[in-house]
Amino acid sequence: MKRWLAERGIHYLFLLFSAVLGVAVAVVSVWADGAQGADKKLWALIAGMSAFGVVLITHFEKRLVEKGKKRAEERAIRAEADMAKLYSTTLRPLSGKLKALTTLYASAAPLPSSATVQSISDLQQKRQEVLNGVLAGAVSLTAPPVGPAFLPRARCSFYLYDATTRDFKLEGTFPGQRTPRSVVDPVGTAHMKNEILGGGGKTFRIDGVHETHSYLVPPGAGYKAVIAVPVIYGTKEIGILSVDAPDYSDFIDHHVTLMESLADILASTYALT
Repeated sequence: MKRWLAERGIHYLFLLFSAVLGVAVAVVSVWADGAQGADKKLWALIAGMSAFGVVLITHFEKRLVEKGKKRAEERAIRAEADMAKLYSTTLRPLSGKLKALTTLYASAAPLPSSATVQSISDLQQKRQEVLNGVLAGAVSLTAPPVGPAFLPRARCSFYLYDATTRDFKLEGTFPGQRTPRSVVDPVGTAHMKNEILGGGGKTFRIDGVHETHSYLVPPGAGYKAVIAVPVIYGTKEIGILSVDAPDYSDFIDHHVTLMESLADILASTYALT
């Protein structure tokens, strides 16, 4: 209640004063209609002062709205700067170090061939939990839900690469509705393998300026913007992590850093299992 009064109290106070003064102008105009001489001048002065008060209050309220808008813009700028700092100077380096550590560990102490079925199942379960967290995190940190329905606007998917068949399989997607194609056609497969996963990996982005089309999102899917990053550990090509959004403006440059960081975290889980 106190917060509401602090944020909106002045606004409604100004609105009340403006309404009272507006009514005063109308009432005074009626009362002064039949007045003569000094009385008419007095009523005219009161009406003028009331009208001036309405204008003054309207001006002050407009200034408050402009100040509030400016503060909101400044907070948005600071939030974006903080996000960029978090992604670029904290999350990205840490995820890269985690990936390097797990790759080294997997090489020095690989999973023994005698591992029990239960152990393997437990490892797969933990890997699935990480994958689910990566998919959901990418959606909430790029194009979060908006009202009134608050349904997820972005969609994140992970395509697992099979080096034997040279095909991609949809391993996971979030949210569950409007899922992407489970089987990628040959043209899309070549695009993903050669332009994203191959040659050590290269991030691919559809921003509407430099790139306007991706085989990852067929026409009519409801998504325009795409950020697709390779998931690789060592020399092993694991797959592609892709996030889609309805509009190009939903993604900014810092989201590329975020997706690359999430891809490193995902790669680490495959290095260990």
